[in-house]
Amino acid sequence: MKPFKVARARLKRAEAHFESCAAQWNNLPVEDLYRISLKIDPNGNGKIRVGRNKPIPEENSLLLGEALYQLRSALDACIYQASIYASGKNPPPDENKLEFPICSAPDEFPKLAKRRLSLLPQNVQDEIERMQPYNTPSLPAEDLIRNVNRTLGILNDLARKDRHRTLHVVGSWITEVQPEFDLPNGVKLSLLTREIGGFLSDWSDVATFKLTGFHGQRNIQVNPFLVTSMALNEPPPACCENDTWGQRLAQMLATVEFVIGNLENYF
Repeated sequence: MKPFKVARARLKRAEAHFESCAAQWNNLPVEDLYRISLKIDPNGNGKIRVGRNKPIPEENSLLLGEALYQLRSALDACIYQASIYASGKNPPPDENKLEFPICSAPDEFPKLAKRRLSLLPQNVQDEIERMQPYNTPSLPAEDLIRNVNRTLGILNDLARKDRHRTLHVVGSWITEVQPEFDLPNGVKLSLLTREIGGFLSDWSDVATFKLTGFHGQRNIQVNPFLVTSMALNEPPPACCENDTWGQRLAQMLATVEFVIGNLENYF
């Protein structure tokens, strides 16, 4: 087994950026993340609304973008190092054309492989093709979130957007809502529906409810006991409850490490 040191160094740097981004998120004051609004109509039908309070610091988006860059570059570094081993030359021939192709359509891969993977043995090229997003198999949602093909597609899309447009907007994803009401005498909570999951926009309804015995009392208070996590409002939509941004980050790291390990084992 031959080492792919540059690819592993970039993977390690991406992990450090993700950890820094998470630490910054966890240190944000709750009052900076959202504000609460309580609406009740004369019939006792109400809703709890939560809105963004302050913009998420730009540093979070920058750290995320740098992590995505390092992950995408780690894949390209794999192809560069593999081409050195395959050709026996350093730098390898046509070094500026070497890159790890990630394709969403099957007709794209042969053209890219001819330019970017031509120095590699055919069985290595075939293995890289099997990982392509267009080869994503039909799987149950719980297995799909750990699939290499799907994850490479997500990584490539996020890294491409970060390079060619404004920074990714980091925001809040609602993971839990457990409202607790402080009600005056004679008023009771008869119905509560919680809205779990979703990217927090300017204003989002997180719960609806029905009060009996309500006659316009003003001394009603509620704590939504809202739990949020860092998220991006980017496709694809979550395929199941566990398809969170944190899960996607972890899977991106695992997928890049899988690719590195496969190539190290081959050479």
